[in-house]
Amino acid sequence: MTSHPAPHGPHGSLMEADRTRWPADSAECAEPAGREATRRGVALVRAYARGDSATIAAALDTTDPEVRAQLPSVTRDVLGLVVGVVFSGPHTLTPADVVRTADRIAAAGPPHHEPGAVRAVRAWASRDDALLRASWQGEAAGAHGRAVLAAALAVAAWGEAPFLHLLAAFDELTAAHG
Repeated sequence: MTSHPAPHGPHGSLMEADRTRWPADSAECAEPAGREATRRGVALVRAYARGDSATIAAALDTTDPEVRAQLPSVTRDVLGLVVGVVFSGPHTLTPADVVRTADRIAAAGPPHHEPGAVRAVRAWASRDDALLRASWQGEAAGAHGRAVLAAALAVAAWGEAPFLHLLAAFDELTAAHG
């Protein structure tokens, strides 16, 4: 297998584009709203990886404003995990692979979020940090954009089944400490 350096540096242009830290720190995630946001955020990423529209809708179906406010933070953390693992070793993944995968999986999301999620992935692929930041403005746009990018990176790099196994392991870890 040919090894290529990670596009956009060791972690992509994500680190530059995602400098804004959301308020979910470890103490906050220990709270019931934080645990629920974690459960829903991981479910959102998993649903995008599977192309499961009903589960995407269910992951977002909450009236709790604290949970909604923390969803972008959770999907950011999942994205950070994926980026770190995908780009830490040899790979043949290209930004074009991720864009093609994102185009396919974003279609499972709500129609009003699909263009923004795809735009965020294309901004990442073209190293347009300003457009990437703009694409992630707002709770819902941030959650969807990051979830689609995380799922697209992982599915393009590893395939759906290995990524779903990683998320299942994450579920076990969070359940053990919840």
